[in-house]
Amino acid sequence: MKKTGMAALALAAGMMLSGCKAGKTSTFPPQQSAVYVSKEGAIYTAIVEHYDASDTGYSGEELRAMAEQEAADYNREYGTGSEALVSVAECTVSEGTATLVFCYGAAEDLCRFTEISQDTVNHPQQLQVTTNSVYLTGNDSEGGWTDARKNSATTLGAVRKKKDLPMVVVSGPVTVQTEGQILYYSGAVTLKDEFTAQVSEGEAYIVFKY
Repeated sequence: MKKTGMAALALAAGMMLSGCKAGKTSTFPPQQSAVYVSKEGAIYTAIVEHYDASDTGYSGEELRAMAEQEAADYNREYGTGSEALVSVAECTVSEGTATLVFCYGAAEDLCRFTEISQDTVNHPQQLQVTTNSVYLTGNDSEGGWTDARKNSATTLGAVRKKKDLPMVVVSGPVTVQTEGQILYYSGAVTLKDEFTAQVSEGEAYIVFKY
């Protein structure tokens, strides 16, 4: 991220998760640009960019101010009450890494805000956070399913078997990082690690561990 491109960095989203949770979870704030989904269904986006640490022209205060203004403009345009639809949760510029994270009130706010901000990195065409019990009842995804832990094909019945697992339904090229380990996925998905799915096209389904 160049100094003149700070506004471009102010295109992401997220919120700090407080405290430590039992079990294996992914890093938050993310160390990569991604849409982040928590076990409870909270949604964030993050842009993480690296710069020359010797350049002293980077200002976390300026970046936060621009990001907060962008969020305030969105809330004024689309909000109807006192609760913010978009808020800045994390903004750091340190040791060659700039991280900006926004938190969203709803999936539609994430999609719309990133579109307005021209955030092509974290801009899904559609996004829904649900559970396998809810979505996979009467909604059979096209294509086959993969068991991420075994790296082998599995059945829809196996995905349905364990109830109430968090599930992300997403369309368009985007990186999704889940708080819990990814268990199953369907669609044009490549796993970057056990918590991160790179969706290249079309609609994808990602079920992860609570």
